[in-house]
Amino acid sequence: MKFDFDPKPFIDNARLIETEEELAAFFVRAADQDIIAVDVESAGFYRYYSRVNLIQIATRIEAAIIDPQKIKDFSSFQKFACESTCMWVFHGGDYDISMLARDLEIYIPLMFDTRKGAEFIGMHELGLRSLTEKYLGFTLDKRLQRCDWSRRPLTSAMKEYGLLDAVCLIPIFDYLVAELKTLGRYAWVLEECEFIARQARESQPHEQDPFAFRIKGSSRLSPRSMAVLREVWNLREEIARKNDRATFMLLSNQALIEIARQAPRSISGLNVIKSVSRDFLNRYGAEIQAAIRAGLEAELAGLEKPFKPRDKQELLNSWEGEIAKALREVRDALANEMKIPAPVLAPTGSIYELARIRPETLGELQQSEILHEWQVKVLAEDFLPILQQTPPPMTRKSRRRRRKRAGER
Repeated sequence: MKFDFDPKPFIDNARLIETEEELAAFFVRAADQDIIAVDVESAGFYRYYSRVNLIQIATRIEAAIIDPQKIKDFSSFQKFACESTCMWVFHGGDYDISMLARDLEIYIPLMFDTRKGAEFIGMHELGLRSLTEKYLGFTLDKRLQRCDWSRRPLTSAMKEYGLLDAVCLIPIFDYLVAELKTLGRYAWVLEECEFIARQARESQPHEQDPFAFRIKGSSRLSPRSMAVLREVWNLREEIARKNDRATFMLLSNQALIEIARQAPRSISGLNVIKSVSRDFLNRYGAEIQAAIRAGLEAELAGLEKPFKPRDKQELLNSWEGEIAKALREVRDALANEMKIPAPVLAPTGSIYELARIRPETLGELQQSEILHEWQVKVLAEDFLPILQQTPPPMTRKSRRRRRKRAGER
């Protein structure tokens, strides 16, 4: 392959957009562009709140860095995204477009995910670095991947790192589209990407897990120590939230386990725990002691995560299990022939659901919405004869019963 893409002119002439006027002007210039590539950086590794800290954006004629820490009004971006007919290109875009929607109310209408495209042509290494090596002939330097993107001013290295990720997406998109169209899979990728974009637009905030304090290593703690762990965990969350710091940077999980196990009642006792920093103790020692006391005096009820037995309808009977096995074998053989991962062709969960419902016609298969439209077109001819089989009389109504746990009635 001949490599003829040079990112240097884009990097050297990139704009740093820090005002609403500059942002609006960029999208005026982008009005006639057929493609816009976007990459988003966040400082979630360092901060309690993961938010958009930097947006790198590129067209075929220019690149820019948008600073959300300086710009408060994103209406020009929101309006352009809503009205544009161009293709928006991301890599691993589900996270980025979710962040744009959640933090800035920017909703991407039509997107192409280069990671998804690489998956559909059968690439095994799906990172952006692998794609730039394959299509552009150079290797991305990923040493700044865990950089604190909330830091200002931006260094020249930070700017170049961020811009490269966006600038490289456009030629990679062109190469991938050509290959996908040759294989007849371009429409498949667009359908998958439309599903990703729709999920991002409709996603709801995750509910906080009330049992998040049950971290690795906590299963060996006594109930009383577990109560202490819960109180100290909640204190760490409160401090991290107040200071917008990543929790592990304040107090490691191992430190929480040791505090819960030893339950020291004095500062000197806390000092013995090596994984607790002196600076943290100087600032929050009294609050840690109060949390320990609260845990030692707390009721022990509510520490165990309630057991939720699987719905009996989720369990396959023996005949349905045979159907699922046959569907998996067909899927695996087709995926191997197409040189794509089997779960891309049909997720295993979807196969179990098909075996459970057993749609017998093409219309029923489409209406079930278990598979996407392109998957139905590829798999229906081989799946339907399996799904149309009549189960033996003995297995039509019988289902496996979940074994009762000790103490259950």
